[in-house]
Amino acid sequence: MGRGERRSVSFSPSGYGSRSVRSRARVSPMTLPNAASKIIIQGMTGREGSRMARWMIASGANIVAGVTPGKGGQEVESRPIFDSVKEAPAADVSCIVVPSAHALSAVKEALSAGIRFIHVLTENVPLHDAVEMRRRAKEKQATLFGPASVGYLRFPDVRIGYLGGEHPFSGKIKEGDIALISTSGGMTNELMAALSRSGLGIRLAIAIGGGQVVGTNLTEAIAIAKADPEVKRIGVFAEPGQPLLRELRRGWHPSSATGGPFVVMLPGTALDLLPRGLPYGHTGTILGEDEPTVRATREEIRKQGIACAATVPEFVSMVKQTYA
Repeated sequence: MGRGERRSVSFSPSGYGSRSVRSRARVSPMTLPNAASKIIIQGMTGREGSRMARWMIASGANIVAGVTPGKGGQEVESRPIFDSVKEAPAADVSCIVVPSAHALSAVKEALSAGIRFIHVLTENVPLHDAVEMRRRAKEKQATLFGPASVGYLRFPDVRIGYLGGEHPFSGKIKEGDIALISTSGGMTNELMAALSRSGLGIRLAIAIGGGQVVGTNLTEAIAIAKADPEVKRIGVFAEPGQPLLRELRRGWHPSSATGGPFVVMLPGTALDLLPRGLPYGHTGTILGEDEPTVRATREEIRKQGIACAATVPEFVSMVKQTYA
């Protein structure tokens, strides 16, 4: 594939409520990464970047190169390193593992090179930089997961980032028809493991990142899952403060977007006892001054006819009931 023939991998659904969910790209919304997608890692020579390369290669990812300014000519995991994305081989996907001060520049560079699926692992990205990342990605009709995203996984053979551990397709995570979408990478892995132990299988998993602003929000990720014909039910882990929770409380029923069973896990009852308006854990986990308690939010969501769990065992039980 020549540099002028980059394959689009974007899926850019619109937002909440009654607005239609559609792809603005010229290609099918399901042109997300597949086993043949060519991947580069920006920041691959660093400790985190080299580990990501090792894990992704072990799970079958087609890593073609790494990019680190000033390190061109080196190799990591037998893959060549280039000084810039422009100099690197044409790629479909970029994983960004760079210091937070350089994350926005890395996203801009990937977009300028024509890459339309970007995963940003980097945490603690300044808020204004995250806003600009999202704006630029939408402008280019690109899919952006992160900042602070552990990644994207789709059975049987696609893993971007760290989701699923070092060997996600070894059998520990069961393959099935569930899409799992989460603000927390750790909880994405925990819920995949818990569902698998209960005999329930995963088709798709997306960790969107836990910041106040991310490239793909929960509602947009739900639309991605809905577009997958092999996804039959959707589970969402949403921390307090997520806009999706307000939409659910106000009557937006997810069945209108998912077309199938939908279960939410809303943790954080302890936040009801703590001061309002402060981030706890992820920067996007904020219980606002005018927000109901976490416990009351769950009850309001349940009154809309939506299954809403407080704990992992309760979430697994509710998902299992969708098969009854």
